[in-house]
Amino acid sequence: MEIFVYYRDLTVLVFCLLVLPTVYRRSRSVVVTATDVPVDPTDCDLLGCGGSYACYGNGWSNYLPHRPGERYNIPLSPFHVGTNLQPGQPECLLGNANNYLPWVTEEGRLTVRPGRHALDLSNLRLNDQGLTSLVQGVSALVPLEKVQHLSMASNMLTLIPSPTLKKFQNVRLLSLSGNYFTEFTDEWPAHNQLPLLSELRVLDMRNCSLRTLPEDFFRNVNLQYLFLSYNHITTLPAEIFYPLRGLLHLDLSNMDTRRTGEERIENPFMKLIAGVDLHQDMFFPLINLVFLDLSNTRLEYQAFIALRSIQRRVKYVSYCNIGLPAIVDYLFLTKSIEMLDISYNVGVAQSLHSASFTLLANSLEVLYFKDSMVQQLTWLAPLQKLRVLNLRGNILRMLHRESFANLSNLEQLDLSYNYISAWNQQILTSTDALQSVNLRNNSIVILTTDMLYDFSRLSAMGLGGNTIQCSCNYVKFLRNIVHNRTDMPGAYTISAEPLIVGKHGSPATGASTKLSLQHVQLFDYDESEYLCMNFTSNQKLDPLELQDCIVPDDELINADLPEVQEREQEHAKNHTLVYILVSVAVSFLIVCGVGLFYYWFHIKYFFKIIKNSAVLSFFNDDKLYLDKSGLLKEADFHYDVFVSYSNADRTWVLDQLLPNMEGVSQINLCLHERDFEVGYGILENIISCMDRSRCLMLIVSESFLLSHWCQFEMHLAQHRLLETRRDELILVLLEDLPRRKCPKTLSYLLKTKTYIKWPTKSVNEQVLFWKRLHKALLAAKG
Repeated sequence: MEIFVYYRDLTVLVFCLLVLPTVYRRSRSVVVTATDVPVDPTDCDLLGCGGSYACYGNGWSNYLPHRPGERYNIPLSPFHVGTNLQPGQPECLLGNANNYLPWVTEEGRLTVRPGRHALDLSNLRLNDQGLTSLVQGVSALVPLEKVQHLSMASNMLTLIPSPTLKKFQNVRLLSLSGNYFTEFTDEWPAHNQLPLLSELRVLDMRNCSLRTLPEDFFRNVNLQYLFLSYNHITTLPAEIFYPLRGLLHLDLSNMDTRRTGEERIENPFMKLIAGVDLHQDMFFPLINLVFLDLSNTRLEYQAFIALRSIQRRVKYVSYCNIGLPAIVDYLFLTKSIEMLDISYNVGVAQSLHSASFTLLANSLEVLYFKDSMVQQLTWLAPLQKLRVLNLRGNILRMLHRESFANLSNLEQLDLSYNYISAWNQQILTSTDALQSVNLRNNSIVILTTDMLYDFSRLSAMGLGGNTIQCSCNYVKFLRNIVHNRTDMPGAYTISAEPLIVGKHGSPATGASTKLSLQHVQLFDYDESEYLCMNFTSNQKLDPLELQDCIVPDDELINADLPEVQEREQEHAKNHTLVYILVSVAVSFLIVCGVGLFYYWFHIKYFFKIIKNSAVLSFFNDDKLYLDKSGLLKEADFHYDVFVSYSNADRTWVLDQLLPNMEGVSQINLCLHERDFEVGYGILENIISCMDRSRCLMLIVSESFLLSHWCQFEMHLAQHRLLETRRDELILVLLEDLPRRKCPKTLSYLLKTKTYIKWPTKSVNEQVLFWKRLHKALLAAKG
């Protein structure tokens, strides 16, 4: 009885909030006066722009398009440092869901103009029964069929309120975020899918403790925007997106994929396999998808294959911090991506080559590639349409003109927090559209004439945080900075005084060649960050307080800009000397190369073995080996063959290999899913089973190359064979592998070991395959 009275009082309270002329919007401390005016249709705009949205909003920048079909308004400034990020969360290009949900606050409160079209039931601590009772009471006061904005966020719901939602037939924007939908059971079938809501276009289910969703969950709706971020989803049904063929915007970011109790597991290799598992055709039904955000959601190694099912209309993609192992062709089969973020994927840089982004040559305009250990820029060559490039926080050391030769449309470039040093060749001669460059916090010690000439092409730049030597170049670069703020916050304009004046005038006019930086703005000028270093006294000085450099007027900078004719003559002399030196060096290298050609792979193999040995030395041998008898020469082996294979090749192993080995030749195989001992770690089982097997067999395919565990087993196999002085390693190739996809270790094995390839077409060749394999294994067994 007390519960009924409580919810009856709540009903009265909601009625008062809906009909009182003055409504206090506590979410943003805004007071709104509601009068009897017709509902503005723009209030129900899915994009959240126009009308009263410009007055309220949720306090976050709005990245949505102004109109359907237009471009998203994602900020692209190279000097944007990001706001409203959670502590420790990487900053990704596409922001987060708050940038695309202007009609609801972070707490789930509606921000739209109050009226019959909007019903806010958020933050009332309602349970499932309480919500049902409250809506039933409200329905007597308010026509629910007119509600188009509905929020039930931040309550204590544990079941999807499908029976209640049926009453809101025309709802278009729905927020259920901040509830606790952890389980979907057959005990409550009515709550396992959304009801028939033909007008629903936007669904917000962020932070709902979801672990998965039923296969038919979206059967009765036709969504355009779906937000599932900040959940605990580890797997999704393969056909869950089939009803959502009209979906434009999908947010699967910031999933917490940690398994229960995983924080207590000290095995470092668990991090290689924890992630969301997606079916390989997961995104195939989403034929109209334009926006896909997977930021900060770790994927299992098999789930990366699902990215090849993304359809050809997608333009905005974030693979930021998803554990991407390599850049492979199937990531960009859509050929339509315009904005791409692959930041915070450490290890991807090792797979970069000149053709990595060829499929995106005609579409990609914005690329974020931050904090990913990028060392070289040869892969930029195909990206002729690129307008914005962010390479912040990598390990670049040198810049070369050839890297930017094809980037004629580049407008903004962020190279901050690298290890870039000064350059003595103009590198920005082909980037005519370039406006802004961020060079903060690098290893620039001096300013050369070529650097100043490159800077003169810009309109804004940042150079703070570098330890630059006190020199005339630097003093004159900063001497006349005007201490008046420009239109750009924190920016100052460099003096119009020419910094470089040629010695010789023009033959025709007698005028001198001048270089001016008057149009360039320092966006980050701060006295403490632009101090110069006196390396003699090891002190930092303020260059604006130093005495002016006493140099002739025609040498304001310690290097001149020579005239074209003089420059060509000097280049001709230098080229002659360079040709001679290069010819001698090339001849020497050819002689040395011929001598080392046959030993090159052996050298690389030697160092690889040393590296693997160092890694394994961190572990305690007594814990790693379940059975050390495999290390003894005269020990009895438990298995004839240890088989290393990817789960994607499991069918071939069980249907082909196992029957032909154990069924025909009585050869005992060791398979991880059958023979690993329960209760021991994966690493312990791998090493123990290898040592108790006569020989090792690698089943190599493209899926094998993507598997972290298979890669580890391959390296470990080399180490164990060398340690035990055995040479029984058999390679079986299930398919042809492109050379550029093969890791160095596998390339070495293919060149030094005889391998056998599985024939896929001829039955006679398959019979011959099994005979050869039987012979090799029986020889090892004998």
